Amino acid sequence: MNNAVWLRVVALPESPFGFGVCLETEEGHQLSAALGCLGDLAVLRAVFDSRASEEDRREAGDILFEAVLGGELAVPWAELCAGATREDPLRVVLTVEPAVLRSLPWELMRYQGAWLWRRPELLLRRGVPAVSAIPVAPELGPRRVMVVVATPASQEQILAEQEIAALSGVLERSPGLAHVEVLDCPASASVLAGAVDDFRPHVVHFIGHGMPRSDGGSPELSFSSDQGVVWSLAGDDVADLFRWQPGVVVLNACRTAQSDPSDWIGGIAQAFLDSGVRAVISMQADIDSPAAVIFSGKFYEGFAEHRPLDVCVSAARAELGRMPEKTGAWALPVLLMCSEPDGALPHLLSAPDGSVKDVLRHKQYADLQLFVGRSEERRNAWWVLDDPRVDPSIPDRHVLVISRHPQSGNPQTGRTWLANWCLATWFLRGHHIISVDLAQRLAVPGGQAGGGAKKDWLAVLRMIRERAVSSDQLCSLPNDTFGEFNAQLNRLVSGAARPFEGEVYGQEDEWKPFNFDAGHADERKAQILDAFRQALCKASIVRPIVIALDHAEMVTEESLSGELYRGLIRPVAYGEATPLRLVLVAPEFSRPVIPESDSHLVGRVLVGDFKKAHFMRLARAYSSRLKCVPNEATIRLLNAYIQQPNDYFPVGIFHLFTQKNFVEQWSEAARALEVR
Repeated sequence: MNNAVWLRVVALPESPFGFGVCLETEEGHQLSAALGCLGDLAVLRAVFDSRASEEDRREAGDILFEAVLGGELAVPWAELCAGATREDPLRVVLTVEPAVLRSLPWELMRYQGAWLWRRPELLLRRGVPAVSAIPVAPELGPRRVMVVVATPASQEQILAEQEIAALSGVLERSPGLAHVEVLDCPASASVLAGAVDDFRPHVVHFIGHGMPRSDGGSPELSFSSDQGVVWSLAGDDVADLFRWQPGVVVLNACRTAQSDPSDWIGGIAQAFLDSGVRAVISMQADIDSPAAVIFSGKFYEGFAEHRPLDVCVSAARAELGRMPEKTGAWALPVLLMCSEPDGALPHLLSAPDGSVKDVLRHKQYADLQLFVGRSEERRNAWWVLDDPRVDPSIPDRHVLVISRHPQSGNPQTGRTWLANWCLATWFLRGHHIISVDLAQRLAVPGGQAGGGAKKDWLAVLRMIRERAVSSDQLCSLPNDTFGEFNAQLNRLVSGAARPFEGEVYGQEDEWKPFNFDAGHADERKAQILDAFRQALCKASIVRPIVIALDHAEMVTEESLSGELYRGLIRPVAYGEATPLRLVLVAPEFSRPVIPESDSHLVGRVLVGDFKKAHFMRLARAYSSRLKCVPNEATIRLLNAYIQQPNDYFPVGIFHLFTQKNFVEQWSEAARALEVR
């Protein structure tokens, strides 16, 4: 980490005002002084009220700085600041021990006409210096973010939707960076806790209200469900709330950082820190919707780039400071930490073959930046084959089936998008992926297409092989991977009773059809499939291979439930071809491909249409992916669309609106992205 100092405000009865200041450097140098005059504390606490002016905040900032760093500590403080730069900032840990002073707006400190904590070379966080703790182990992405919306009230819900769109637009524009899920209006603390323990997010982001307690204690979070159940979460409730502890909690709720003078713990923000959370970001006064949206968008932009949390908050402060309205909103966020700024979250490891940019440059995955919604389906599908949770009670599955369940009558439900998102995520988590579109025709030497509209088992094997070594895949296997398989295939399709004994390299497929008249057909088929699995297993020694068969309905049902099930699907499902993984993507099958006796070995995800109730949320998210905020004309058109009586709408509607220029703003934004 960079240079850091510990600035403590402490009780000092012998000083003129009863408080002192301690300044401690990394080298162990300690300096102490009496805290200067703060004047009327009530006046300082009121600087974020609607009646307060910018001049009031300037005056408060000058008073706070002069009291802390304007006396005996002025010279050493100036020397510390002299060497700070944007590239090598001075990190300041502010600890305010007296509870009566904890709720003062320390983020407003001002020196020589400039706000101290709006300077990128000075980074402020509250709390204590990092103590020895178990370091957060690095992980493969994506980071998991849970957004908790506390209230369903119509106007507040709109404000929440704007904030969700801002953060999801930044975080989910690229696969592998973050996975965002929204929990709407949990009906109780147990519902909230259950959702967190199930999802195990790295970040929990609350959107709602912080209300003062009726007994005059510190603020609490207020919740209300869709059914009208009202409940609250106080600091006393936090200690045993979650079994899974997120690394960061964001309380984008008004007044959750304030603590009553009688509260020596420091309020609900401190309660989360005491419970095991490493960093809490909260607001020390009411924050209006535009500011909340700007804060979330800018904060998570830095978060997505893996910047330290104090840098993310500093960038968000600077963005808020550019707002034309001078409300002091930039000083509202309070960063409270007990770890180093880059130690609250796991570092994301890179995949061996590439990065997120490599994924989005690939034509098959480029459109994923406009893939909105499907949070639960994404997680369920991704976790079937690659669950990031280390839990022996979770079944280990190797086969995933993605099929459709349309409610609007539209046959397109986004199965391929979901499969591609999972493939990109698995790739970025270190898997080798092979994507096969069985709706395409099998190209054979000589330029002719083979395999027919419906593929038999042998055509499927050949398509997997060709795609596995193709240079236009996101990652490809060496050309000689299937040399030995080709040698065995050439003999067995012709009628040889047994495979060739010995290793054969470099042979090419002679593209002969399977000879049913040569006898021992079933035995030869089994040997071909066994040789195919062995070739893939040898290739997957370094890392697991995931094979995705899109449009699996293009395989004859006899082959799918016969040869392919016996020779590929079942062995993979039973772990007999470890570490191979298999994904089948199809609308539905007229008869079961996988027998009921083996169904427990297979994960299934059904993909349907979007609920009408989620239309505006998804529309805002889509607009955010296009890097634009919906204007009045766009909102008017979208509101007109949702007046239709249907309870569901097709998943491709946003793309259709953009393509057909129905929403002009989206069409223009899409063209601008293409130009870039």
